[in-house]
Amino acid sequence: MVVRLLGLVLGLLSLLIGVVSPLLRTLSPLIGLLRLILRLLHLALDLLHLTLRLLSPLIGLLRLTLRLLSLTLRLLQLVLGLLSLVLGLLSLVLGLPRLVLRLLSSTSSLLGSLPCVVGILLGHTSLVLHALQVPLQLVDRQLNESALVLVALALGSSLTPVDGGLGLL
Repeated sequence: MVVRLLGLVLGLLSLLIGVVSPLLRTLSPLIGLLRLILRLLHLALDLLHLTLRLLSPLIGLLRLTLRLLSLTLRLLQLVLGLLSLVLGLLSLVLGLPRLVLRLLSSTSSLLGSLPCVVGILLGHTSLVLHALQVPLQLVDRQLNESALVLVALALGSSLTPVDGGLGLL
C-alpha cells in the first residue's frame, strides 16, 4: 500500500512538473521582454538628460540675444537723444539767417558780403545734416545685425535633430 501511495505521489509530481515546465518556458521570453523594456526606458532617460544638457546652452544663447537687443535699444535711445541735440543745433543755425537779415537791413554796407554769409550758413547746414547721417547709419547697421542674429538662432533651433543624432529608434 505504501508503494502504491508513493507511486501516486510520484505520478502527481511528474504531472505537476509537466504543467509547470511549459509555464516556466513561457515566462522566459516575458522576462527577456521586460529586460528590453527596462533598457529602452534607461535609454529614454539618457535621452531626456541629454536634452536638458542641450537646452541649457540654448537658454544662455537666448539670454545673450535678449541682452544684445537691449543694448541695441539703448543705442537707439542714445542716437535719438543725439538727433534731438542735432535738431536743436539745426534750429539755432536756421535762426541765424533772420539775425543776418536784420543786420543787413540796418547796414547797407554789409550787402556785399551776403553771398559769403549764405555760403557759411549752407556749410553749417551741410555739417548738421552729415552729423545726422552717421548715427542713422550706425542704428541701421545694429538693427540689421540683431535681425540676422535672431534669424540665425531661429534657423539653428529648427534644424537641430529631435533625437540628438544618437540613432536610438
